Amino acid sequence: MRQSFRRLFLVPLLAAEVLLSGASPAFAASAAPVLTLTATPNPSGNYVALNWTNSDKSQPYSYMLYSKSAHESTFQSIPAKDSAKVLNIYPVVTPTVSFTTWQGKSYTLPKSASLKMWMETPNEYDSKGYGKGLIFVDTVSISNFNANPDAYLKNADGSYKYDVLYFGAWDSNGNQDLTATAETKTDAFIKTGRGVLFGHDTMVDNDRISMPNFFKLAHYCNIQTIPQYTILGGTQIKVAKKGLLTNYPWKIGDVGTVLNVPMSHSNQLAFGDVWMTYQQPYTYNGSAEATGSGGQGTNTFYLTSWSNCAMIQTGHSDSEATPDEQRVTANTLFYLAQITTDTSWNDHKGQDLDAPDKPAIPSVTHNPDRTKYTANYSSQDNATGYQYYVEATGQNDGAKYDSQVISTSLKTGMKGYSIVVDDSPDTVPDGSITTTSDSYTFSRPSGSKFYIHIAAVDKAGNLSAVAHFHTDELVSVTHPVSIGYFIDPNSDTPFTAPDIPITNHSNFPVRVSVAGLKATAGIGDASPTSYSDWNSLTAAQTGRGMALGVGIGKAAGSGWAKVNRDTPVYGDNLTSEVLLGTLGTNGASGNLALTAKFGLAWANVRTVSHQLTLDFNIGD
Repeated sequence: MRQSFRRLFLVPLLAAEVLLSGASPAFAASAAPVLTLTATPNPSGNYVALNWTNSDKSQPYSYMLYSKSAHESTFQSIPAKDSAKVLNIYPVVTPTVSFTTWQGKSYTLPKSASLKMWMETPNEYDSKGYGKGLIFVDTVSISNFNANPDAYLKNADGSYKYDVLYFGAWDSNGNQDLTATAETKTDAFIKTGRGVLFGHDTMVDNDRISMPNFFKLAHYCNIQTIPQYTILGGTQIKVAKKGLLTNYPWKIGDVGTVLNVPMSHSNQLAFGDVWMTYQQPYTYNGSAEATGSGGQGTNTFYLTSWSNCAMIQTGHSDSEATPDEQRVTANTLFYLAQITTDTSWNDHKGQDLDAPDKPAIPSVTHNPDRTKYTANYSSQDNATGYQYYVEATGQNDGAKYDSQVISTSLKTGMKGYSIVVDDSPDTVPDGSITTTSDSYTFSRPSGSKFYIHIAAVDKAGNLSAVAHFHTDELVSVTHPVSIGYFIDPNSDTPFTAPDIPITNHSNFPVRVSVAGLKATAGIGDASPTSYSDWNSLTAAQTGRGMALGVGIGKAAGSGWAKVNRDTPVYGDNLTSEVLLGTLGTNGASGNLALTAKFGLAWANVRTVSHQLTLDFNIGD
């Protein structure tokens, strides 16, 4: 990262003898230039609009923007231009390529200088090439560049011609290093804030490949060497970081997106921003993961950047490049164009990168028709915070001034929910929008249990953590296996029986019905209307039968969501199932109560028993 310092002017104290002379020198005070920066989030465009003013009109100024998201600890310079002029400094090789640009100009160049063909030749994806008419490439061999760097870097007035330099692309860079002079000139170019993209096998210095002058610049990419030649690579890479470099001007994909590239590898350690890594399994022969001391840094990177410099592993396969790789290269070159003379910029690096909250699912309810379910859920989007400042550089005297740091945040808002219903416990929805509503009704799946998986999606495409809700259609209730009831003709309350508690542990309502009630020993069944006065029965009538009934208990509690029958059900005339009521979900408990009609002329103690059969079904 480039450090920016404010200049502090110290006025020397006048010597004592001058003060004694009575002279009173005057000093002309002048205010330092004032930079004022504003940042306005644009949710619909998913960017932050930056505007700045400079009160110093004494000379022309160029500007660099610096940004830090809430997820980053360090300010880095960011893109500030809507086009990029690039100088490709290529190694000298024999094979050539011929092509015609979208502007109608034909070229034949060494194959190692294919960048111009990639960026400016029409293709099936864009009529202006992978550079989309935003990137323009000039070429020079590294041998000519080494002989006189300034002849290619600068105009006659000493100003720089290019926004970005690209070194590559060929295996081992054709074993062609920078000279000491070219390294110094490149270093000076970087220090101005202009961008440099280093290709495969440039910034390396180990026991097998050594580019000592290139490697002097490795610190600009926050890269270190691995002293022993250690490689890792393959033909597939995946996106590891989301931001401007992955979606502007080409939408490369979200984190985890897998891209195809020619065979390549790394042999350095990256400590900066790692945008893309090699995808396992690593197919390059002898691949081995490595880190620096303390476990920091990684050699799994395909593309890494730090402020205005980056390294890409393009080149191992001698300037073969897939469409994926050419799009990645275009985005990187655009990303590195960071000096402007304008006073406004729409920062597409400042994006909504924070996913919404994991949805809360308070309930999944069975609908009255018993063929569908409705899930209810909620989530909210989260903003990504940013800090910015702008640095001005006087084009006449090189004086630098910084604006104050300002803060803003960007939130694109909720787009909807991505939902999957299946029988797997850990399915992750693909991000496609199923509904924008906070409820979702779906048909009952086959089987007795299923899962509903819900992820919230914001308008930037950020996918939340997934909420998984298990729904089991197996009815789960608990109740006593048996209870005792008593008839004491000598008591003021001859019949006593405890209530029968029933608890519903299902996550849906349960309908409770009486499917059977019959005497099994000691006495028979009788109809409650068999006698008009049960208290006046004979001993023979008393022992012949009794009428036992069951109904909703008077002290039913709050568990009954619905009572369908207020009067008891008796066993003698029970010809079909009779619904008593519906219990609520998830632990709701309600009571059943026994009642009886019987005679009081008992000749001796008798043990009688009845069998009560209850039926439980999914309720509504």
